[in-house]
Amino acid sequence: MKIKYRNKNGFTLTEALVSLAIVTLIMSSVLFNYSTFSDNLALSSAGQELAITIRQAQTYGLTVKEVSSGGGRFDSAYGLCFDKDDAGNYYLFADLNGDKKYDVGSGCGSGPTNTECVEKFTLRNNVKISDVCDGSACPPQPAVRMMDVTFLRPNPEANINFTNNGGIIVVGPSLTGKVILISPRNKTITITIESTGQVLVGQII
Repeated sequence: MKIKYRNKNGFTLTEALVSLAIVTLIMSSVLFNYSTFSDNLALSSAGQELAITIRQAQTYGLTVKEVSSGGGRFDSAYGLCFDKDDAGNYYLFADLNGDKKYDVGSGCGSGPTNTECVEKFTLRNNVKISDVCDGSACPPQPAVRMMDVTFLRPNPEANINFTNNGGIIVVGPSLTGKVILISPRNKTITITIESTGQVLVGQII
């Protein structure tokens, strides 16, 4: 007498659907966490790079950097300009006329005869400048569009001013300046510059 055994290989439709649901749930969780991690990493990196660039401007201002090679000018302050209307970029500049703000010109980085701009920095990974603030308000006045931070030897302190669309200083000098960066997932990080020259990169919120 032969005993027939049923073939138990394979999955039932119910088992396959349950397995598919579990795998989908796990993959969704992994992708969500990776996106959050990637977003936070991009924002943190942008904040650190911006802080380093502020230190670079401070160093240029204090070490009597020549504005252009062979130009013979060593008396200019150096600074950074943050423009809400140009939210993906910020500018390292030499304050050629001593007005404590960035005078926009053409040919960024091509030399002092064309523009005050020394170097243009582009924020990566779709991080943008969300706002500029002083110690109490973002922005300090509704008319404020840009924040300029300059350093001039022998003083290591920062000169912080806020300008309007016409390039006129409407607030400043301020004791504190803040740049708020925002990520594609609407997380923010604040870089704070004190008039004493201190720079602080805040927590992501």
